[in-house]
Amino acid sequence: MSPLHPMLILSFLLLCLGGVGVFFDGLAWWSGHRLFFPKKAPVDPPSWPAVLMLKPVAGLDVGARENYLSLIRQDYPEFQTVFVVGSPVDPVIPLIQELCGLYPDRVSLKIVEGPGGPNRKISNITLAMEANPFPEYPFVLMNDSDIRVGPGYLKAIVREVCQDERIGLVTCFQRGNPSGPGSSRLASVMLNTEAIPQGLVAAALGPVDFAYGPTMLMRRTALDQIGGFAPIRWLLADDYHLAQRIIAKGYRIALSSTIVDAQIPDQRFRAFWEQERRWVITYRSCRPVGYAFSLLLRPFPFLFWGAVGALLSGKGGWAMVVLFLWLLHLVILSDISSRYLDRPLGWGAIHLLFKREVLSLALYFASFGSRIVWRGRSFRVLRGGELLEIDSSGSSPVKGERFPVKHL
Repeated sequence: MSPLHPMLILSFLLLCLGGVGVFFDGLAWWSGHRLFFPKKAPVDPPSWPAVLMLKPVAGLDVGARENYLSLIRQDYPEFQTVFVVGSPVDPVIPLIQELCGLYPDRVSLKIVEGPGGPNRKISNITLAMEANPFPEYPFVLMNDSDIRVGPGYLKAIVREVCQDERIGLVTCFQRGNPSGPGSSRLASVMLNTEAIPQGLVAAALGPVDFAYGPTMLMRRTALDQIGGFAPIRWLLADDYHLAQRIIAKGYRIALSSTIVDAQIPDQRFRAFWEQERRWVITYRSCRPVGYAFSLLLRPFPFLFWGAVGALLSGKGGWAMVVLFLWLLHLVILSDISSRYLDRPLGWGAIHLLFKREVLSLALYFASFGSRIVWRGRSFRVLRGGELLEIDSSGSSPVKGERFPVKHL
């Protein structure tokens, strides 16, 4: 018996690694079916509790007016929307003032200025909450400024948190809506075929122990028990650390079947790259070991080089098996995007999946660094996800007030 060709052995090993990724694709599909098509739907609570909606905003996002109106025009009996802005000259203020005039019983503006941590969004929210607005409201909702929702959004997430008093926070996925033909399409594909499937895999493997910034509905009692927002204003992944602290107090995190729409702008490549690199570094700072092994969730490189190895060893039939697995990977991701997210790719857009996987692989290797750019400011991400702002030379920390950070 002739010895096996070394390239064929390598191809087989790569095929096995790629097969792990395809298995996780199938797990994400099953998890999505369980989440979006539950056997038993949540029931309405006896009465709808009042909700305080906090909206940290900075600058004018694409489609800002429509985004804000979708949240203000909720089919919900009692809620207040407080827009929190960190500068009196922010260009978003005239729009919010207009909305305050149109909906004075539902909308208010809070301009905050003062010392805080490098996570400016959470620092602003902390300052806004110092006056304890609407203390009688038992639920606090914080969501990102670039999302757009349907009129039943608030009832849907409140309905889920009211199913069990042990649920301390409800979160949900965001799907991408591109605003143009460029980078926003690649960013949307990332959300719909990469970020959401990875979240579905995590939900299938164990209890949800994370949250997504686009929606975090919290019991006020749980938020008070963790000391509010102040302990996390020096941390990068505020959503993840909020969830971790709430879990530490004995509560559960619920992943809602509700999906919000993220309005994604087209950007120049450098800004797009810095934003996505910050996202992957955020993920790595939360779960360094899990992130290192997340390469197995990306079967493309293994299957690609597996096919090359099979061809070089003269086994064209074996290369066809590898190609079949890669096509199965694409089909499953496309079906998740279409079936669960109502965002079909179509054959004309399949090339975006290929481009996205190449880009995501490059970002994976680029994420093993500590410097990020966030809204024009440079930071170094320390162990545990703590942020340290650095000056324009990149050599010295920016001096400022420090607050104690309690790591779990």
